[in-house]
Amino acid sequence: MKLRSAAQALAFVFIAHQSLAQLPTDRMSPGVMHYAGDTVRSIRLGLSAIVPAGWKAVLPRDTEVVVLVPDDNSSASTIYAVLNENMTLAQQRINLEKGFILAEGLTMVPDGNVTQRSNEVLATNAKLSGEKANKQARFYIESKCNPVGYCLAFVLQADAASLDKGKKALQQLVDNTVFQDMSHISPYANFDWKEFLSNKLLLRFRRDASGKQEDELDLCKDGTFRSNITRSGGFNIPSKEYAGKNKGTWSLTSDKDKATITLTFKKLKPITLEVQGKDEEIYVNGNRYFVGESDTCK
Repeated sequence: MKLRSAAQALAFVFIAHQSLAQLPTDRMSPGVMHYAGDTVRSIRLGLSAIVPAGWKAVLPRDTEVVVLVPDDNSSASTIYAVLNENMTLAQQRINLEKGFILAEGLTMVPDGNVTQRSNEVLATNAKLSGEKANKQARFYIESKCNPVGYCLAFVLQADAASLDKGKKALQQLVDNTVFQDMSHISPYANFDWKEFLSNKLLLRFRRDASGKQEDELDLCKDGTFRSNITRSGGFNIPSKEYAGKNKGTWSLTSDKDKATITLTFKKLKPITLEVQGKDEEIYVNGNRYFVGESDTCK
């Protein structure tokens, strides 16, 4: 069984609170914690899952395996969620029965028979084998497969005292992982553009034959803004009056993946900016911009 990316396995639509945050995506945000009862979704995979009671989930930085741990850190238990693409239930059974290599000298193998806990869920106890194996570690694996051609493997690692409690949490997670048709669901159906853009910096950086150009727009939560546009063309505004540093107030209207920002200047005529989300990117008047936390707004 080949362990692959699990980022989509418990993915959801979110705003990444990082230095350059992007729009909603079906990938889980590195370092962002999700708690018991939170529903996470993947529109691409067509699934939703609920973080089990007493647990929290995170995608650690620099990895693609979703990790769940007890939210009170009371036991030595960890659940890993792994996505196996291009896989059927029958193929997954063969992989579980064979075991899989974790590293050189370390293999995870079934500890007993691979059974079916339900029509779509495989289950087995497991153990480590090889010269680097920790013989005291206990493992329990369940795999749930979508008929469209992928499986999710949920791997519990626990000590003997925590194994039964961990198995119950894993089974709760598996049972609350549901495959469904999400093609009709828009990640922007209830998207709060005002909340997303408040206290944010809209930034565009580019270089051409005429030199380097940086356009910045700070949108503060109190309704004020500050702009610093290298040239008047930064927002596709024809008048040179809007170049350089300006300030004023801003307001917003939105509908799903689109928003209209109205900038009201102290000494200039108001202008409107059309913002649109496309996958993991945002565009202002047709130009690609990044969104980050504002250092100007207090």
